[in-house]
Order: sequence, then C-alpha cells, then structure tokens
Amino acid sequence: MDIYSKSPDIKTRKWYTGGGLGLQLGDATMIEFSPLIGYRFTKNIAAGMGFTYQYFRSKDYLTGLVFKTNVYGGSIFARYCFLENFIIHSEFERLSLESLYFDPFNIYTTERFWEENLLVGGGYRSAIGERSYMYIMLLYNLNDNINNHYGSPIVFKTGIEIGL
Repeated sequence: MDIYSKSPDIKTRKWYTGGGLGLQLGDATMIEFSPLIGYRFTKNIAAGMGFTYQYFRSKDYLTGLVFKTNVYGGSIFARYCFLENFIIHSEFERLSLESLYFDPFNIYTTERFWEENLLVGGGYRSAIGERSYMYIMLLYNLNDNINNHYGSPIVFKTGIEIGL
C-alpha cells in the first residue's frame, strides 16, 4: 500500500487545487483571480499550472485620464517542501499586456504583447484545515526589464491549497 491511499490528509493527496484572490478598492482598483491545479509526485515535490486574470483601473485626477486594462495569462510551477512547512518555488509565467500601458516605446497602440517571467524563491505554508494549507511566498523575478508589469523584481504571493 502506498502513502497516497493511507490517509485523507493533504500531505498524502496527489491532486490539489487552490490559488489566490486579490482586491483593492479606492482611487485605484485592482481585482485578481489566480486559480491553480497541482500534482504531488512525492510528499515533498509538487508541480502544476495556473491561470491569472487581473483588472486594473485608476484615474489621474490632474489630467482626468483613466487607466484601465486587463492582464491575463498562465503559468507552470514546481515546489519543493522541506522541514514540513517551508517551500522552495520556481514558476514560469506568461502574461498578455497592453502596449499602451506597459510598453514605454510603443504607447500609441492598444496592441497586446506577451511578457515572460521566471519567478524563483521560497515561502512558508501553514495548515488551515484537515486538507488545506495557506501559503505565503517571496519570489524574485529574473526578468527584471523595463516592461515588467510588477514594477519591482520582488513579487509577493499568497494563496491556499486544498487537497482533492
């Protein structure tokens, strides 16, 4: 009998789902929806893929101009868990951005382009139920170029995992 058939605990479930949600309201509005699905190869090694959708809206009160855009794309990731709750994480992410807002050399068009990011780092996870975890990660974006929509090479991510 293998470890995956002994217990309903999340540590022994092969498949899991989860992701993150983001919301900011006020002068600037941001809504994010980032679901994921993952597979545990062993107790410590997992991989998966996710989808990201972000909506941004803000108004420049001096000029009256409204900044409004949608960012969407997907990612694949791998995680290694050690000392029970610490995570090493790597992720390749591909996002579709509007040139008008994210390409300083091409601001007169609404064409979209793809941004590719390689995020590496680590974090911590904590059980929030019999089959679920909440995680928090600090990642470094190795694609720190002028078009990077994060605005910084440091990326903070948080979310949940639920064993299926």
